Amino acid sequence: MTEPPENQSLSKPKYSLQQLINYFIRLGALGFGGPIALVGYMHRDLVEERGWISESGYQEGLTLAQVAPGPLAAQLAFYMGYIDYGLLGSALVGIAFVLPSFLIVVCLGWAYTVYGGLSWMQAVFYGVGAAVIGIIAISTYKLTRKTVGTDRLLWVVFLWVVYLIMLYQQSSLSRNE
Repeated sequence: MTEPPENQSLSKPKYSLQQLINYFIRLGALGFGGPIALVGYMHRDLVEERGWISESGYQEGLTLAQVAPGPLAAQLAFYMGYIDYGLLGSALVGIAFVLPSFLIVVCLGWAYTVYGGLSWMQAVFYGVGAAVIGIIAISTYKLTRKTVGTDRLLWVVFLWVVYLIMLYQQSSLSRNE
């Protein structure tokens, strides 16, 4: 097994690799709302409630996950496994996090293919979509407050980037019509 990152303490972790894997299996199966919501759940559960991961370790992982290619929540999960358990922890936590979601999507795809024409199945998918939008909005707000904080300059940059993204999306939609 590889060594943990240098910025972490060399004392024994407050949790076992099995506990972390179990947490990510559960989050992968029951976590709802997309990457931003899942990142928020990880902070609440692993940093605030359980104290398994330090705030600085979480922030470092979030920063790396944001600049790395691929899905944000999965990248952060890989890093959470790496903090105290190195490459083996990263690989096992990543599999534990991604596999339940993958299996659920395969099953939902099958169910939609078989029963998609039924009105109750369409209603379920519309209801899930509305719930996801609410969860993402709340998690986005919390994540923005945590990462941008009270620094006015960061807020100006953040709002400018949001404006540019909205402008780009609008022009992109106009070209496609």
